[in-house]
Amino acid sequence: MHFILSYAKKPLTTNAERAGNRWARASSVREWREAFASIAKEEGIPAMAWINVTVQPFQKRGPLQDTAACNPAAKAAIDGLVDAGVVPDDTGDYVRQITFLPCVRGDDQLTIIIQGVREDA
Repeated sequence: MHFILSYAKKPLTTNAERAGNRWARASSVREWREAFASIAKEEGIPAMAWINVTVQPFQKRGPLQDTAACNPAAKAAIDGLVDAGVVPDDTGDYVRQITFLPCVRGDDQLTIIIQGVREDA
């Protein structure tokens, strides 16, 4: 099974996170986590025994961010999948692989592709 989820906002990067303060970071992480939990529920993603996640950032303006620079947004998105009940935790038992694709030009957003096996399969 696979599912594609996107949140239309420029992904939080490691450099931006480091440059900010802890309250701004907490607020951003909460936003990304809640957004992906909500999207996963809206899409009706079932409970999965395990998943692999592919992360694809898109950026409209400026120099493209480095590969995997969107890790803070991706981590929060995966935490949102846990909150939505897609997997019970984000340890290696349930999230077996995370692949970061290079950022590409497009409207600001973060897309994650989830591949895995249903819990009841």
